Amino acid sequence: FGRGGSQGGRSWCRCDQCSYAGKWCQPANDTRLVSGTWYVENVAEELDQPGEFYFDRRQRVIRLVLNQTSEWFDMDPGNDGMVKLKDLVLIVPRLKTLVHIENATDVTMSRLCFRDAQRTFLEKHGVPSGGDWSLYKGAAMVIENSSNVSVTHSQFMRLDGTALLLLDRTRHVRIAHSEFAWLGESAMAAWGHTEEWDGRDGRQPRQTVVEHNVVREIGIYEKQSSAWFQAKACQTVLQNNIFFNLPRAAINFNDGFGGGNLVEGNVMFNTCRESGDHGAINSWDRQPFLWDETGRFGFDTPPTVISRNLILANYGASQGVDNDDGSSFYHINDNVFWGDGFKMDYGGHDSNFQGNLVVVRPYDGQNCFNVANFKAGHAHQYTMNQCVILGCRGGCEEIVGTYSGCANAAAIVLENNHYYTRAGNATIKCDQRVHRLVEVQANFGKEGGSSAGLLPSTPVLLTWAQERVRSWSSLKAL
Repeated sequence: FGRGGSQGGRSWCRCDQCSYAGKWCQPANDTRLVSGTWYVENVAEELDQPGEFYFDRRQRVIRLVLNQTSEWFDMDPGNDGMVKLKDLVLIVPRLKTLVHIENATDVTMSRLCFRDAQRTFLEKHGVPSGGDWSLYKGAAMVIENSSNVSVTHSQFMRLDGTALLLLDRTRHVRIAHSEFAWLGESAMAAWGHTEEWDGRDGRQPRQTVVEHNVVREIGIYEKQSSAWFQAKACQTVLQNNIFFNLPRAAINFNDGFGGGNLVEGNVMFNTCRESGDHGAINSWDRQPFLWDETGRFGFDTPPTVISRNLILANYGASQGVDNDDGSSFYHINDNVFWGDGFKMDYGGHDSNFQGNLVVVRPYDGQNCFNVANFKAGHAHQYTMNQCVILGCRGGCEEIVGTYSGCANAAAIVLENNHYYTRAGNATIKCDQRVHRLVEVQANFGKEGGSSAGLLPSTPVLLTWAQERVRSWSSLKAL
């Protein structure tokens, strides 16, 4: 037996602390430990699924379970009764890292194909920052302490670990016009270094550009995987990419280090296909950092801008953007979302959600917005949005949003929003009570200029979405 991989940032938890992690946990006073996944390998008796194999070390024979419709089968068995294989090539990866660029500048790699790197999900992982994810500190291609590196028009295919990793002080790395598919873990990741909360020495990936890439079919082995992951990295530009068919979030910000990120012009769908409690874009921000090398800024950061993206939060995804656990300084503007709307909780502040079209599918009732308050002067803003609620599990489709502190100055700013429900009514839940929109406007000084109406027809709704996407024509074409 060997201990399973590090699927998340937390491998062990007690039942009374996280009963959701074990279906067998009792509702009260259960202190048993819930562990991560454990793996058993190379047991001949367990061969019962296509893709499984057993290696007999004594006889130097591999027993492999194939799909019997495979073109490699010779369906005429021999004298020993065994079905023979013809022209089958088995590749056994030997290297975890194929290319390592370190302490270099002005490097260009183009029109290359990278494949068949060894799996790493059972290797020792590290927790790069305060988010939930852990990571193996390696990949098929590693770019470390380097600048002005360009990786373009390339393929990263059939790699059993992460495809590309930026480590420590990297500057002006560009990853463009490439395809990432059939990967064991993440497609691209960036992992920086700090001395506890102090990152002013600049040992982080900064000014990275990821554009015009296609990422699909990843996270085959490790489910905490994404098209782009970053921890202790900042000023990343993610634009004009297509991300789909993923087990977890397409983009994951494991912390808020440095901010200044731009997510623009991307198409994301079929995320969280093997998980939930997550968004197509996911973020955490549980620890503030000093980040500015000039010393002019403190712990505050420039905003991360998420704008003009088409995001379908289908499968297990809840929101287009799931801003979790203290996430702050996010500007989410002019997007089209299929899924729940604006989420901010556990100390998040200074974010705005403006001018978006949100089409809410029946999910968990967070609907158009669900936020917590903070201090006066640092409230979130939810303004000028169109939110269409197609349904809600449990009869909550008229509750367009939830916040705390009904008339509190530190609560969210709400104004000029337009809500659409089956009955044409809109209510807002605050302090555990449900209030009609007109009551919120009259009694709490919120939702000025906002309205409620009946659901638009499907052709009208599609026209709204199409008009928004067409208005983004200034974006570079994919």
